[in-house]
Amino acid sequence: MDDMTAARMQETFGISRTDWRRLATGPGMPAPLDPKYTGGETKWSAYAFARWLAARHPDLAEHTPFLLRPAGSPATRYLGGSCAEDDFPHARFVGLWRTGFGRLAIVYPLDQAFDPDQVIEKIPSADTIVVVWNDWSIYGVPNLEAVDPARPELPYSPDWVDVAAHIGTRVPWWPLHLRRARAVNAWSPGDEPATVEPVSWPSWEPLYDMALSEAKGNAVRTACFSIGHQIRKDAAENAAWEIAHMDELAESGDPGDYVVSQQGERASMMICASPDPDDPGRAEAVEDDEAICAGVVALGRRTDDLAVECLGQIAGWTNRYSPFGGSFSIVAEKATPAGREWIARLRHTTPTALHRLEGDRSNTTDTLVDPVTDAPVIARVGHYMFSPADEVSYLSYAARRLPPGSRIKEVILDNPIWVRTEDGTLHPMPTLDAPGLSWGYRGSGPGTLAVMIGRLLDDGSADAVGYDDKNALNGEPKLEAFLQRQHERGTRLSRRLLESARVNGPDRLGLFDRVRFRAPGPS
Repeated sequence: MDDMTAARMQETFGISRTDWRRLATGPGMPAPLDPKYTGGETKWSAYAFARWLAARHPDLAEHTPFLLRPAGSPATRYLGGSCAEDDFPHARFVGLWRTGFGRLAIVYPLDQAFDPDQVIEKIPSADTIVVVWNDWSIYGVPNLEAVDPARPELPYSPDWVDVAAHIGTRVPWWPLHLRRARAVNAWSPGDEPATVEPVSWPSWEPLYDMALSEAKGNAVRTACFSIGHQIRKDAAENAAWEIAHMDELAESGDPGDYVVSQQGERASMMICASPDPDDPGRAEAVEDDEAICAGVVALGRRTDDLAVECLGQIAGWTNRYSPFGGSFSIVAEKATPAGREWIARLRHTTPTALHRLEGDRSNTTDTLVDPVTDAPVIARVGHYMFSPADEVSYLSYAARRLPPGSRIKEVILDNPIWVRTEDGTLHPMPTLDAPGLSWGYRGSGPGTLAVMIGRLLDDGSADAVGYDDKNALNGEPKLEAFLQRQHERGTRLSRRLLESARVNGPDRLGLFDRVRFRAPGPS
């Protein structure tokens, strides 16, 4: 509820002009807010007014939200709970309580938060719906948002103290990462806090299922336990932090109205769970990136559904262990000579988990592999909006680095940007999905490309540039200025030219260097 003028409050709470005059001239009427905070209008806090109206004028209380009314002392009872795990985006646990005004549904999102009015039709038995949000109030406790289905146009934010008063006990609170269906469904008032395996997004559970299906020492088992443990541990630590924060509020002894309100909110909550410390993957988890990467590579070569699911969970968590870098797509009819050279070398293959991760779609016509990089390639038709339905495009991935001992011969400005090594092999330039590589303008793309080219001139197998690289910005100023020029797509830049531009910048290239620009043509 927003701050309201007199006219708005009369309309909202169904108060006649006669009653308004009686309220405005009677004792205890809340004072209007300071005009400097209301744009000069005379307004009242709708919350303060509703609470006062319900407490001091019972004849008008029926017009106020249920949870802002005095609770009284009726018999209350917990009616049980239920989960709707697959109702995206409103996956939720609902605990139902009988109160003095009717049935109160306390809703805990199982993933992303939502407004209570979005689930009114899904909880038809409730007279009031309170959603426990995933963000926190100024008092350091989760925010609450409520709606009475009889007044869906009037959402409001009760306090935990309000809810506790109406259910006659402390309000159960489940940390977001501990809202596991079997635990919340089994809960009853008076239960001791349950020990719960954490819930995470992405999920650690498919990775553990995969690991347990493999023999000990297997690379896939090691990778899945290692990454799954990272995800599980992070979720458990988040839950533990929230619980510890709540305990700090309960123990705070500082004086002042703010702390009193904070402690009152915390005292109105009961923590229903703690994270299970028994992690079956911990013992086999390793911190050896090379070993984990090897397991992810082996996982990507599999073809089963669980492997696809595991790769999806890993991709949602990190790209650190991926054998490949940024994605790119080439439209066959629009390909440059370098792009056509790359397409010509592709080989057909049966779809692997890596192919299926991106290509289980109706417009996928073929699965291929780049024999140089082992990167999966997916052929698609009609993929891009406003393009012909029979247009063929190829989706694949750049490497994170070129093979050891590589020495670059030239760079080809294209999409993707290509690198040819001295043995004649063409490679997509090493890159991550971000930051991107580009040229022809003043911005991060040419700067990142300049740094990457500088690395390859020094070491042909250097790693792709990431956001965490300290030298990713302004690391090669002269080469960057050269790449900010409007070079035509397909332009081939020799190693000698790049070395000269790196030292001299775009304005001091010699005549010999200038004429070595190669216009687009046969590669």
